[in-house]
Amino acid sequence: MGKKTLNNVHSLIELTEKAPVPVIRAFCALAEGAPLVAGVDATQDGDAFRAALTERLRHLKKDQRDPAEREALRVLRLSSTRGAEVLAAVALQLNDADLEASFLAQEGANIGRAVWMRTHSDDTLRLFDVAESILNTGDIRGMKKLYDAYEVPCEDAPPFVWNDAVRKKLEARLTTTMQLDEPCEVVHVQIDDDAGAGTGAPVHFLVVRFTGEMASVLRMTNRRRESFFYYPARDATIVYAPGRNLVEVCAHAHTRRAILAEVLSQHGFQRPLSSRPLNRCRYDLSRFAQVLKTVKPAIPGAKIERLYLADMTSLLGNTTHSVTLRIDTTEDLQDIAGQHWSNHPFSRPDAILGITLVTELVLEGETEITKLVIALDEPNRCSLQGERDPRLRRCGEAILEALGVLKPLHPGAGVGDPKLLIQVAALLEHAHGPMSGMALAKLGIDIERFADEGIITEGDRLSEIEVKVADGEPFTVKLKRSSDPDTMTYTDPTTGHEVSMPANHARRWRIDTNWLRQELIQSLGKSLQVPAGNFQSDEPVFLGELEIEACKIGLYFASGLTSDRHFARVDTALRLMPRLLPGILLTTTPEPFPFAGTNVVVPIESILASGGNGRAIDLGRLAVSYRHGQLSAMGGTSIRLNVSSDGYAAVLHIPGKAPWRVTNKAKITVLQKLVEAYHAGTPHVNTKILMQDTGCASPANLFSKTSPWRSYLEKVDGAHAWQLQVTKVSEIVEDPEKAETSMA
Repeated sequence: MGKKTLNNVHSLIELTEKAPVPVIRAFCALAEGAPLVAGVDATQDGDAFRAALTERLRHLKKDQRDPAEREALRVLRLSSTRGAEVLAAVALQLNDADLEASFLAQEGANIGRAVWMRTHSDDTLRLFDVAESILNTGDIRGMKKLYDAYEVPCEDAPPFVWNDAVRKKLEARLTTTMQLDEPCEVVHVQIDDDAGAGTGAPVHFLVVRFTGEMASVLRMTNRRRESFFYYPARDATIVYAPGRNLVEVCAHAHTRRAILAEVLSQHGFQRPLSSRPLNRCRYDLSRFAQVLKTVKPAIPGAKIERLYLADMTSLLGNTTHSVTLRIDTTEDLQDIAGQHWSNHPFSRPDAILGITLVTELVLEGETEITKLVIALDEPNRCSLQGERDPRLRRCGEAILEALGVLKPLHPGAGVGDPKLLIQVAALLEHAHGPMSGMALAKLGIDIERFADEGIITEGDRLSEIEVKVADGEPFTVKLKRSSDPDTMTYTDPTTGHEVSMPANHARRWRIDTNWLRQELIQSLGKSLQVPAGNFQSDEPVFLGELEIEACKIGLYFASGLTSDRHFARVDTALRLMPRLLPGILLTTTPEPFPFAGTNVVVPIESILASGGNGRAIDLGRLAVSYRHGQLSAMGGTSIRLNVSSDGYAAVLHIPGKAPWRVTNKAKITVLQKLVEAYHAGTPHVNTKILMQDTGCASPANLFSKTSPWRSYLEKVDGAHAWQLQVTKVSEIVEDPEKAETSMA
């Protein structure tokens, strides 16, 4: 047998080495830590106990080791400097002088307090989880998938008042708005702002704890796989920093983040927030074409000693070839390159693809120099998003802002603009992945504006494009950089002349479809009740509920309805989601079918506002369109049989059921009798009358074994009769027999 090694137990080893023996024993009392001391003599003295525990770690199986390793990592994170500060602030929630004294008197300082909070009781475990959620907010700032920041657009920060009445109101509002099955819990913790450059400004953390939607996992029981259903624990953190007029929200679902911020602004301090997140930015690398050795920007929280470039990558006159220069000294890269070459590629602002910036700085309260390395490269990537030290991350962002490299975007600037919404509709209709700038321009998209909104982000540069010529096959031409950084050139294949095009047309652009849909939601204003959770990827997308004439109407969205196949999928999906009242299906298709399922189809361009009222969609026009099409849409709620003009094909429609296509006159006759009986109020039909002139004694003889007829017809109990039945199916079904003719 090979030698056992201590792999993947780094946190356990660190805990064993740093913590006093009583603290280690308390940790091992957890269910996750019990395997650590199984077979170990717990009465041994300190060094012998540690040695025995370390030896035990060598022989643990993965399923025994991993839970204990995760708990050890959680404890060590909350015993760090910042973690201990958060834990001490959260411990005030104990509201018990004896417990607080016991917490402070724990052996082992920070690590002992963290283990005590984790192991003492269920109440302290709850506060341990809250402290962990607060600590996580510092780690996930800059991660767009988990974090959004909103501005409080006012000069004076609103006062923050916290008491039981405010807590109960927020809990009730959040439970209702997020459509939770069980009430949520809100825990408030106030901590001094470590981003305030020593000002000690208070920051309010609101940890929202709630039960997530039901989830399922597969587990093995008696050597058989079975599904296990459970409700996972979820939480979200709202951070209100009055000193920075900022509300930050950390949560998994981006639509839920907007809901949390809106509820806090409406019912916390009654002030509005910016309509879109602020934590979106882009990077301009042109500044690094100049020498940096004389630049020492003043930033809060640190003093800059020097800046220099360790390496740089630039294009060589085209979009295909590039060159990288790396230096091993601390001299300025531009200074060295200028001494050896003239008109070198590193001096061209438009050609820079990536850099590595080294910063030597002295943090506030320290005397030693700290080195911060920042890597920037296209498209729009920055290593600061992965920096674990929050102080260094803030210093790096401040340096890039002072240099003019970090340029924040302006999301929400086009809210209420019908012209922007027309372009949004065009992009939703045609975008199915990354698109070239030329394709965006043909759709009439304002690339600069959409990039500034954060809806599209820069991708890779194009090295060649196709050029169409009259009466001939398209030519593929190579793109070249020009003297103007905002343009690209190519040689016309027919004339040989140089042709210029905007540089943003010669680039691929990634499109955030969810933000495009958010533009629709913003255009509808607060009258739309947005559901909790993320948008589903498949259309039709449920946007929320809109109140029209005191009735809540379901609002959906779908694009590309000119495709018959896609419309059939959307129509079927909507039929399988029946509601008491017909809904509205917004679409980017200019001339769609009048209704889909039981929903009125309304083109977005037909309800655009005339402008000047601060809203892109005219809700009055939307209500009128809904009333005009409501009766037609209600036809989708009735049972009907659509028969072709030649009588050889038909489609049976039943609410909440996929359409059933049949081809055979005898079958159609049977279905006609059942539909007529249903509308007459006596839905059952005697078997003999039903099967008359069909040549069969019962539906089982008429329909084949592979036909889904049993999902649509049912035998009446206690009688020789049949009737229609309503049961849901998941997709459109086809009768297996080959169609004799097409429907007219």
